[in-house]
Amino acid sequence: MRFQVVTISIFTVVREIFTNFFLLHFLVIAMLNGSDVGAMARVVAAEVFEIEAALVTPYKMTEGTLVSTSAVMLKLTDADGVVGWGEANPYDAFTGGTASDAVRALKDTLLPAVMASSAPTPGGIDAELDGRLAGHLSAKGAVTMALLDILGKRLSVPVATLLGGALRKSLPVLWPLSNGTAEEDIRVIDERMAQGFSSFMLKMGTSPIRSEIERVATLEARYGSGVTLIADANEGWNRKEAREFLEGVSGSHLAFLEQPLDKADLEGAALLAKTNGIPISADEALAGYSHAAAIARVSAASVFSVKSSKNGGPLRAQRIAAVAEAFGIRCYMNSMIEFGVTQVASLQHAVTIGNLVDAGHAFMSTLRLAEDPTDFSSFVRKGVVHLPQRAGLGVEVDESHVRHMAVSGFHLRV
Repeated sequence: MRFQVVTISIFTVVREIFTNFFLLHFLVIAMLNGSDVGAMARVVAAEVFEIEAALVTPYKMTEGTLVSTSAVMLKLTDADGVVGWGEANPYDAFTGGTASDAVRALKDTLLPAVMASSAPTPGGIDAELDGRLAGHLSAKGAVTMALLDILGKRLSVPVATLLGGALRKSLPVLWPLSNGTAEEDIRVIDERMAQGFSSFMLKMGTSPIRSEIERVATLEARYGSGVTLIADANEGWNRKEAREFLEGVSGSHLAFLEQPLDKADLEGAALLAKTNGIPISADEALAGYSHAAAIARVSAASVFSVKSSKNGGPLRAQRIAAVAEAFGIRCYMNSMIEFGVTQVASLQHAVTIGNLVDAGHAFMSTLRLAEDPTDFSSFVRKGVVHLPQRAGLGVEVDESHVRHMAVSGFHLRV
């Protein structure tokens, strides 16, 4: 236990050094260039919108069938009129809270702290919010996204630059497959391959293990190395079932198996990781960077499933990726069925990561929704997502569309 506490303390120090270094670096550049935007201005207005949208196709998961999704959109405006957008994607089974919980946290605690600051830098506010309110990572992530969006626009640079600089301009995108049969999968795979997709995530956890093994075998026999397959059980199995599955697919080319066991069973995950050749990924077990340190310390995963909103925004997700790199763990950029603001925030971070898995990443969320108030879908072409070449987050938000979709919300002003 003493070792774990020291490890987390070190990561805390590293977090503050790197966060403040990158933000200070670009503030100094702005001032040296004679810019009048050398510091953040006070946030004078905040608007919050709880929105909902239907899925184009229902999604069968371990927890049930998802037919719609909700999110909390955040608009911040600073004293100079610069606008930043953020998004929270709470999903009770994963984040322990709902959209309504995120709205209350923003209204009662988080936004008052932001608006009380004379210079609300993303890193400084992100560090302060934990002292104001425990948990609510998704709501805190929305604040960080919006502040990074503002800072990037003030400095005329993309958020990826604030996070250290883009290593790439695009990434392959995967397509998710519901809990089901190989025959159902084939119909979707054939359709999406024609559109340029080559990576597919197989949702599992509700069918008998033997049928899931046969499902993988059928798909590999049909597609061979033409597609990359990932299995995701969403905590749906016990240790015996997970071992049976891994033994049954031991000759396959699965890229990795995501969260086969309950998130609290790190010992079981470590045993699976040690006795099988297929990499194990941590998703539900990975909330904050302290979880990342605990997972890495016992070798319970060789892949981290990084979700910008679930993990508390790009700055916190960046710390998780740093832990992963330190321990030789790769990162898979996942999603929570998100609208375009979270998707682009995740992308701005993803392009800065050197240790990504060699597979598609989850930047298809907006393509699965009946409507999205952003232009993020335009960045996904032929199975590839392209980094927008705009300042800030780089996504255009149709505010009138947001207001049309809103089922609740509030407005704060100083």
